[in-house]
Amino acid sequence: MSYNTKNYTEQGGEKTVIGGTLEIKEGASVTGLSADPLLVATEETLGGVKAAAAGEGDTVEIKIGEDGKLYAPTYPTDATESVSGLVKMAANQADSIAEDTATLVTDFNTLLAKLKAAGLMAADEE
Repeated sequence: MSYNTKNYTEQGGEKTVIGGTLEIKEGASVTGLSADPLLVATEETLGGVKAAAAGEGDTVEIKIGEDGKLYAPTYPTDATESVSGLVKMAANQADSIAEDTATLVTDFNTLLAKLKAAGLMAADEE
């Protein structure tokens, strides 16, 4: 009677054949395996992804689609009166040194114009 095992090490120990399941316990390590070709990462499969390096301000969450591609949410659009969004920084307005009401009104209107130009305030209705 002969018996062939699924898993065996050939004489001399140079080669081990795994014909069954190889289970790697937690804490164990495997060395010498090639990562070429690397499997594509999916929700179920650990693998590699290709992506540009994150920039200093990159904070959006990335997800992998069923097609294996990476997807990021769209960046916000400019804010409107009814929708939140991106706004620009308003131009600097120097401190007022007005000594009369007319000059103070001019300074205040200049500030309002800068806020509107930056999108921080709705433009005047025409």
